[in-house]
Amino acid sequence: MLVEINLLPKKERKNAALLFILFITLFFAAIGSAVFYFYMQRAEQKIESLTKQIEQIKTLRITEEQKLANTESLTAVQDLENAVNWAKDYPIKTVLLLKELSKLLPERGFMMNFSYEEAGSIQLTVQFDTSREAAYYLKALSDAEFVAEAYLASLTVEEKKDYISSTNENKTNEMKNVLPRYIGQYQIKVNKEVLKKLEKEERQ
Repeated sequence: MLVEINLLPKKERKNAALLFILFITLFFAAIGSAVFYFYMQRAEQKIESLTKQIEQIKTLRITEEQKLANTESLTAVQDLENAVNWAKDYPIKTVLLLKELSKLLPERGFMMNFSYEEAGSIQLTVQFDTSREAAYYLKALSDAEFVAEAYLASLTVEEKKDYISSTNENKTNEMKNVLPRYIGQYQIKVNKEVLKKLEKEERQ
């Protein structure tokens, strides 16, 4: 006896399952492609935006550097002009001024402090052995051509102790001598034109 088995329906179900799997695979592949394309577009747009921002920053930096260079050039010119104007008003060398002031000092007169301002004002501190020397120096300053005005602001006495040793046959004794020192504070206004002439003469 022959038995017939019909397999055709099973093949149809198998083919339908394969088609369904293939459809699902293509569907997800399409979704994946769309998502990938979307993110790629976003990435390209972001890169393009960043590139534009970088170009704008570069342009802004170049502009600012040019402004800064122009400002520095203008500042340099202004500084040069200020220096030239300052040189016209203040070409007096401090060394020359100190030299002229030192010439007028008495033999035992010593400068202790010196301060000079651009306006031509001098504050000078001098040590003397006697008050007469302080008065003599004030007179010498007042008579000097390069001095427009001078006065003695203060005169103080400072005691300086000198220790002198003498040797005897048996022992050494110390003798103390107290010597006064006079400290004079002078306010001086210089004649800048006269000092300029002195400087020119010194150069020649």
